[in-house]
Amino acid sequence: MVRKTLVAVSVLVAFAHAIWAQSPPAQPATGLTIRFYEKKVYFLGDEIQIEATVENTTADTLRFRVPDNRYFYLDFDVRTTTNISLAHAREFTTGRNSDQPVFFREVSLEPGERYSIVVDLSKFAAFKDAGLYVVQAMLYPDLFRGPGSAMMQSNRLTLSLKPPVATAEEKARVEAETGALIARQPLPPDEVVSFTISARQKSQWEKYFLYLDLESLLRRNPERDRVFRRSSEAGQRQMLDQFRQQLMQAKIDQEISILPTSFEVQKTTYDKSEAMVLVLEKFKYPDYTELKQYTYHLKKSDRYWIIYDYEIRNQGTE
Repeated sequence: MVRKTLVAVSVLVAFAHAIWAQSPPAQPATGLTIRFYEKKVYFLGDEIQIEATVENTTADTLRFRVPDNRYFYLDFDVRTTTNISLAHAREFTTGRNSDQPVFFREVSLEPGERYSIVVDLSKFAAFKDAGLYVVQAMLYPDLFRGPGSAMMQSNRLTLSLKPPVATAEEKARVEAETGALIARQPLPPDEVVSFTISARQKSQWEKYFLYLDLESLLRRNPERDRVFRRSSEAGQRQMLDQFRQQLMQAKIDQEISILPTSFEVQKTTYDKSEAMVLVLEKFKYPDYTELKQYTYHLKKSDRYWIIYDYEIRNQGTE
């Protein structure tokens, strides 16, 4: 298990502008690896989530320092295919030049243990153009103190940045054409609900199910819950697959799967783990429009808000 020790001291570090660019190269270390946190198509202006992992591949305890200001701990070398290095992003420059105490905690890894963090690459490198880039991480176990600081180097990743798109619809079309894996994003609760309803309006089923907790929705019904609890693991998977198909065909739980003509988010409340989003949804029929207020209940799962329950209150017609 990873052990962390809080250090009640600070290191005051002040450097001249861009001095880190003069740091000498280091040999690649097998203990530091990077990967894209989500497999998706990246557009210019997107957040680019990178997961950096330190693994103790030695037979001894590995100790290093993790500061609150990650720019003293981690850096990225980003180059074009013609070997032109990108400048650092403004956030990185500001963070590294900050004439403030650098508080850190000490982390100890036993042999075989790992420590990972996820950062936004766009806060480290200034991407100004679409294109193909090669990305490598540098980690400073004893913090960055200037040229000559000990560091580890990671593997290299190839990043393809596509030109920015004007609308969400265009972005979805490009993702579909490239066969990109649609992945969850750390959206706030109201945007999760809007995303889900919009996907239902366009019959974009993979996106519609992206933020739905199908098991919780299936088990809202007491009879289905009893059957689910008594079923084998294979039987439970079959029930979820069938429930998914029935929602797509609006044969079951039509309250959540029925297609609204329009909707408006009215109120959002949430704390660290639970959220409620009130939405006025309209359903147009030949002679009238029915109004319903939906209360969507969401829970925080890892970094993402997931819809697990809902309530409906009729609001009349217009």
